[in-house]
Amino acid sequence: MIESMEQLIALLVFSAFVIFLLAKLFASPLQSMLKLMLNSVIAVVLLCFAGIIGEYLGINFPINPLTIVLVAILGLPGLILIALMNFLLI
Repeated sequence: MIESMEQLIALLVFSAFVIFLLAKLFASPLQSMLKLMLNSVIAVVLLCFAGIIGEYLGINFPINPLTIVLVAILGLPGLILIALMNFLLI
């Protein structure tokens, strides 16, 4: 049981610190997931534009979960990698 004001203040500071650590622990994965979702939306738009331009150049850019994740994580180098794989393998 709390016997003095110093113990109460120490308990409040410790509780605030624990709550801060728990919030930080749970916010980090959520922030990473939201960033990946935003990058995935940008990747779909980028793949659509690349597909439109690729029609004139004879390059096919498939839009499937693998290509979306690849472009979402790697960005423009991922799109170039997909173009090179299509050019060399197909």
